[in-house]
Amino acid sequence: MKSFNIGKILKASGGEPVGDKELLTREVSSFIIDSRLAKEGCAYVAMEGARVDGHSFIADTFSKGAYLCIGEKPYETKNGEFYIKTDSSAGALGRIASAYMKELDIPVVGVTGSVGKTGTKEMIASVLGSSLNVAKTRGNHNNEIGLPLTCLDTPADADVCVLEMGISAEGEMDYLMDIVQPKAAVLTNIGVSHMEILGSRRGIFDEKIKIAKDLPADGLLAVNGDDDFLSGIENSEIKTKAKIIRYGFDPGNDIYAEDIKINGIEGSEFTIRGLKAAPEGLRVSLNLPGRHLILNSLAAAAVGEYFGLDTEAIKAGLADSGTIAGRMNIIKKGDITIIDDAYNASPVSMKAAIEALSGAEGRKICVLGNMYELGNDSGQMHYDVGRFAAEKGVSVLFVCGDLAEDIAKGALGVSITTDIKEYVRDGYTENMNTSPDHPVIPEFYLFDDNDSMTAKIKEIIKPGDTVLVKASNSMGFSQVVERLSEQ
Repeated sequence: MKSFNIGKILKASGGEPVGDKELLTREVSSFIIDSRLAKEGCAYVAMEGARVDGHSFIADTFSKGAYLCIGEKPYETKNGEFYIKTDSSAGALGRIASAYMKELDIPVVGVTGSVGKTGTKEMIASVLGSSLNVAKTRGNHNNEIGLPLTCLDTPADADVCVLEMGISAEGEMDYLMDIVQPKAAVLTNIGVSHMEILGSRRGIFDEKIKIAKDLPADGLLAVNGDDDFLSGIENSEIKTKAKIIRYGFDPGNDIYAEDIKINGIEGSEFTIRGLKAAPEGLRVSLNLPGRHLILNSLAAAAVGEYFGLDTEAIKAGLADSGTIAGRMNIIKKGDITIIDDAYNASPVSMKAAIEALSGAEGRKICVLGNMYELGNDSGQMHYDVGRFAAEKGVSVLFVCGDLAEDIAKGALGVSITTDIKEYVRDGYTENMNTSPDHPVIPEFYLFDDNDSMTAKIKEIIKPGDTVLVKASNSMGFSQVVERLSEQ
């Protein structure tokens, strides 16, 4: 991070100083919220969690070389220690990050949306990184704690910062916008994630679109023009001065993809239309699976052109785009392929991942779990995912989780009111009394826990299989991926 001393941090935090004021000129090297990461020169922000109170580790953190600790509870300092007491550790962290970003004074690209934030952020960073020094959100650290930590991790020599801005409740985007003021923003879509909290897709839209409110007149707002909530938005409606660019598959968008060739799970080739520097179109390649990732590349191309990159830089950045763990990450283990998409799940991302799996050779195995925060229609949404898996020719389905039982019902073609566990006990066969127009997955397994499910997967898996692992993060399917990757 850029040079940032305790005095500046104290002023930005709005807290009360405790300790020797001669230490105010000390420069901190990093910010942490996990005391186990403490090292010489760091600043530790103590948080009180549901299980662990970070204030308990303040003394230990100082003993490991921390220059500064920040917290909400009283702390009596010793020689060489400086403490800032604040009403809110999270609030102080946000204010400090805001002050740091103002001092850094580099353009920020903000990325939000219901699905595809992390992949789009990674692709934008790859495109911009072909010509610029880019800082970006680490992993998916996109919330009221992760975003300020990412800001404070931004190096002094960065040319641009690409930040994922995730929200789940009303008012959270306002808080994130108080920390950073993007010059360019991307809105990937308006889905159903967090519908249980925000009430409706309109509620989700109203919160996420706040990312556009403070964009400058020479700024950029790139939106998915194929999304029904975003396709027709106008500057006056969302109160933004920035130029709105629509991207998508529909040729009516400003930037769109055509002549698409999907190469199974190995990636795709397509032509980008609408870039000013390539009036004849720009032919590009992605080494990432899934048609849905083409949308990410169109957003990245729009941002790249906004920052003045030429077509060769955009093309190279897209070709170099990679994945991260838990996000359509391809793992090869001998003759078996694992698609690790275990970080999170929504109906849209579930279907997109299954669509990508359908392009694989050999048996197509789905390992699916619960999707959370979907609201009153959660059961039907899970059911529809199961039916989609059957329609896409999935060979074997593994299901774990109470909500995911509705995925099984959709995949088997039975009524959503069926007691699926009783049904399985009575003997599941592929010769069921289902509608003739309803495809059925021929092999199916239902489990209550990840361990027994993983054991069964390892028992039946064979060379040539491709296995998709996907569920909401709290299902712990990353451990399933880890165990399958061991063989």
